[in-house]
Amino acid sequence: MPKDETDRDDPLELNGAVVPCSEDNDEEMAVAFIEEFLMLDYEPAHLLDIFRDPNHVGPHRVYVNKGEAWVAGLIAKTLEPWTQSS
Repeated sequence: MPKDETDRDDPLELNGAVVPCSEDNDEEMAVAFIEEFLMLDYEPAHLLDIFRDPNHVGPHRVYVNKGEAWVAGLIAKTLEPWTQSS
């Protein structure tokens, strides 16, 4: 098969899918992004930059919809269990 053609049966071929959700799932989606990047060893200070970056479509959509203050507050709230000193 030529390299520019796709093969529907190729398990490594990238495919997009639409996932049904409620109209306002921004908080749940943002928490998932924050936790995912935290597990990838991103520093908390870098997380807000990810939401600001339009190349990160999902996080940026939340940033545009909810605003920087809301996102910064959610980052702090989500990271609280991992950043509290014992």
